[in-house]
Amino acid sequence: MGASQRVIDPEKLVHPVDVPDMNATGIGARVGNWVLLVATFCFLAGTGVTVVDVALRALLGRNLPGAIETTALTVGLGALLSIPACYLYRGHVTAKLLSEIAPGLFAKPLGLFGAFCSALFAIVMFAILAVNLREKIGSPETTSDLQLTMWMLLSVVTAVSGAGVVAALRALFASGDTSKVLDN
Repeated sequence: MGASQRVIDPEKLVHPVDVPDMNATGIGARVGNWVLLVATFCFLAGTGVTVVDVALRALLGRNLPGAIETTALTVGLGALLSIPACYLYRGHVTAKLLSEIAPGLFAKPLGLFGAFCSALFAIVMFAILAVNLREKIGSPETTSDLQLTMWMLLSVVTAVSGAGVVAALRALFASGDTSKVLDN
């Protein structure tokens, strides 16, 4: 065999070497787990409000005031909070389609591509939200049912988006070694 020929270990083609450890204990994993926990409670709160509203309509013929808005806000926040955790755990779907065929061959380049696209998306989304927030600060605009200040709600969304940027960049720069994403 010549020096220019490379032998590929078939075992590495089947077993991925670039998969995040979901049981990691570093600060990335702790933050990711807390974010997922809060997102879970948001989803449960939205579900609970919906159940109570439906029960009140069925039993008493009345609706729960602000139920639709509360459900939309809590479920939306849960979805937003899930984004940084997905970046930290590198759960993007695009990198997993081909990597299932031969994880050792496709996982690293597609993981890097997915991390780059995620970081680009996170940065663009954060920039859009930051400009929108800057324009809305101090505005008297409120939500229709709960009368929550819109710029305050947008501040939370922008902050979560900023956390998404940090998580996406962390995943991008540690894409060669996933232990750096969750354990550092």
